[in-house]
Amino acid sequence: MVMAIKTLLSYLFVGLAALLPRAFALGRYLTDDEANFWMRRSHAWLEAIAAGDWAATAISTHPGVTTMWLGAAGLVLRETLLGWGLLGGLDFPTALAFFRLPPVLAHVGGVLLGYWMLRRLLPGPLALLAAALWALDPFFIGYSRLLHVDALAGTFATLSLLAACCAFQMAVPSLTKDQRPKTRPGVVGLWSLVFGPTPRSQALGPAWLVASGLFAGLAMLSKSPAVALAPAVALVAWLAAWGRNGTPWPRPATIGALAVWGLVAAATVFALWPALWASPLRAYAELRTGVAVEGAQPHMTGNFFLGRRDEAPGPLYYAAALPLRLTPWGLAGLLLLPLAWRRAPARGDYRPLLAALAAFALIFVVALTPFPKKFDRYLVPIAPALAILSAAGLYALPPRPPLPERERGSPRQAAPRHGAALVAVVCAAAIANAAWWHPYALLAYNQLLGGAPAGAATFRVGWSEGLEQVAAWLNAQPDITGVAVTAERTTSLNPYLRRGAQADFPVGGRLHRENGYVVVYVAQVQGGPPPPPFDRFYGETVPLHTVRLHGVDYAWIYQVPPPVAHTRPAGFGAELELLGYDQAAEARPGQPVNLRLLWEARTRPAADYWLFAHLVGPDGRRYAQVDQPYPTSQWAPGRFVAAELPFPLPADLPAGTYRLLVGLYDPATGERLALGGAPPADPTLSGPDALKLLELTVR
Repeated sequence: MVMAIKTLLSYLFVGLAALLPRAFALGRYLTDDEANFWMRRSHAWLEAIAAGDWAATAISTHPGVTTMWLGAAGLVLRETLLGWGLLGGLDFPTALAFFRLPPVLAHVGGVLLGYWMLRRLLPGPLALLAAALWALDPFFIGYSRLLHVDALAGTFATLSLLAACCAFQMAVPSLTKDQRPKTRPGVVGLWSLVFGPTPRSQALGPAWLVASGLFAGLAMLSKSPAVALAPAVALVAWLAAWGRNGTPWPRPATIGALAVWGLVAAATVFALWPALWASPLRAYAELRTGVAVEGAQPHMTGNFFLGRRDEAPGPLYYAAALPLRLTPWGLAGLLLLPLAWRRAPARGDYRPLLAALAAFALIFVVALTPFPKKFDRYLVPIAPALAILSAAGLYALPPRPPLPERERGSPRQAAPRHGAALVAVVCAAAIANAAWWHPYALLAYNQLLGGAPAGAATFRVGWSEGLEQVAAWLNAQPDITGVAVTAERTTSLNPYLRRGAQADFPVGGRLHRENGYVVVYVAQVQGGPPPPPFDRFYGETVPLHTVRLHGVDYAWIYQVPPPVAHTRPAGFGAELELLGYDQAAEARPGQPVNLRLLWEARTRPAADYWLFAHLVGPDGRRYAQVDQPYPTSQWAPGRFVAAELPFPLPADLPAGTYRLLVGLYDPATGERLALGGAPPADPTLSGPDALKLLELTVR
């Protein structure tokens, strides 16, 4: 009874560890691929299924079939709840959460099912640790919260490998060859003929083989590189046959079992992709385009590696990405794998499982390396396998006494005495780490190697995370509905802007009319300046607001300067800059000259400065003067301020050409702010640090 309660609690822990970091804040931000592809593809998939247009389900080159099935399920769920009146006003984050909820539940179910299989293959504490690291890996969490393909391929591929290990390793004969019973009819009988007797605890061998093929088909339907499963599963079968037969040559029945696996995988692909029913050539063309065209070309938006722009990173890319995307204990666990390999035989000998997982990860990385199109997120499918391997390495660290002979050979009986403490410590660290990165787990990089700043210095980062914070700041601006916003990631930004606000992509490198704000995103500036018109702002002016995530600046918001008729750039101290002015009317004696000066605060001014304006005639005499207070201490950095300057002209002002000299000073000390960026006027006319703003002709 106590053991049953402990087992139930372990499943509850694994389930919550998988669910909570994926389900909270599910609509927080929208990635580029979801906005531009997968949400639309899910709509198109559902429409094609509803219309019975099977050929129209050849939509993506990945092929992304599982992603579209799950996205369509989210749409159906949302519409059903709306039809029942259970949902009120549906804002965008809630709508996005419905798209993502089915994939999240698929991952949670996958982790729980994986834990069930791990308990059949590994000692109990190690199985719990492996499942916990799988569930709590922030790199995998980040992508398994999305409507996307990589994490789904990883979950299904891992389940396929575990089921294959259950199929081939659980059938280890407990009787000698002479004690084997006669062949029984059917699949189980064939299994007994090949692998020996099938006691009740091992009677699911054929079912595990079918399950492995089913999950392999789902993995390949998610993303085509999952075909790396085939050699990994073949390795499992070969190791099992070698261990039983004592020869490296596989028996014909082993090859037959692999053929069954392949047939189940192919049948799964065929059954769940309707395009194969109606137009297999069209489906093949999509897949071929993904491999031979898209994969063989650098990404159309460019790439970044090791501090510079690199369209096609070389073979070192994934070698650098792998340790940076691991957790500190994940990296330590992989380094300890040789110790785990040496100690595994004394605890049930789970080395074939380790070999299969390591082979899958290695084959997957080697297969990806020749392609010029590279991103570190392409390693997501092997993240669960690496988590299990890391758990095995960590589990081998504490010394353990040898087990009695009667307990050897049974993974579940080989539970080490010190395993519980190790599991508790590592799981606590993993929980804290997952909470630390939430909800921006896409930014998770190994803290031992520099964390998120090191990742941003090594790889291209930014998949539109943080743009929801940009939208929140813009939504708080009183003028946001009256001006346009220029940004590159408009499809990921616009859904979070309030009604009446709009972000547009620049056309021809020019700002739009009535443009008020410009947003520069981190991916635009990695390795060099951004393209026009963003280069006029980034590094050139002070941003109004910066979005910073885990120590990395991800987005900068700039105000677009209002147009001025006359540019006159000049700096006053390190705090303020004059950009230009507008003049409302001609100069006439006895009438004010209405000027509008446009200022920018570089930093927040330390005091409220005063503006002086002196009217100096052709003879060098000062004919008029204005001193006007400015509330400069309230001017935000990066903000443009248009300040009116009504300058009255004396009624008896003689005709001629006059110079209007301006400057700023601190009223508390009378000290003027140093003029920079423009030549000062003759100090004999108005003193030091005065700028000749304009000339007035009075007739």
